[in-house]
Amino acid sequence: MIIVRLLVVVLLIVVAALGLAWLVTGNRLHLVRLGRVLRFAMVAALVGALLYVVERVVLR
Repeated sequence: MIIVRLLVVVLLIVVAALGLAWLVTGNRLHLVRLGRVLRFAMVAALVGALLYVVERVVLR
């Protein structure tokens, strides 16, 4: 569980850094990277949730 919390903290730091970089530079490349990071985080969260559900069903 601690790993999940650390990954969430890292995700928040990366999102804040990319958002700040976009605000400072105005370069849209930072927004593209931000979108990719958020998309990856959503897919990883979905896969993790599905694995959790499968584990609960199998071990029941």
